[in-house]
Amino acid sequence: MVDTPLKVPYYINNPDVVLREEDQYGGLLFNPDTNNIRVLNQTGLFIYKQCNGKNNLTTIVTAVQTEFDQAPADQVTDQVRGFIDEMVSAGFIGMVEEQLHAQ
Repeated sequence: MVDTPLKVPYYINNPDVVLREEDQYGGLLFNPDTNNIRVLNQTGLFIYKQCNGKNNLTTIVTAVQTEFDQAPADQVTDQVRGFIDEMVSAGFIGMVEEQLHAQ
């Protein structure tokens, strides 16, 4: 039996979703496919912007910890995972199996 390595998903924004940044403290997302709207706070907006096809959960968590040094380290991974899972379920973010490269 050959073990196949698990592929770590990279997260990417749905290209159909419209982002309207209200200010540095947050923004609005609109998914025209589902007519869903999400209001994002500063942290949510930061995480959403990290979903560029080049970051996986580990790199996004590291970026959040770096950007928001007051974030409780023992909770960041679970909170980022929960946010991303919710955004994937709602169609605002997708997953790719291979890292996208700059064009």
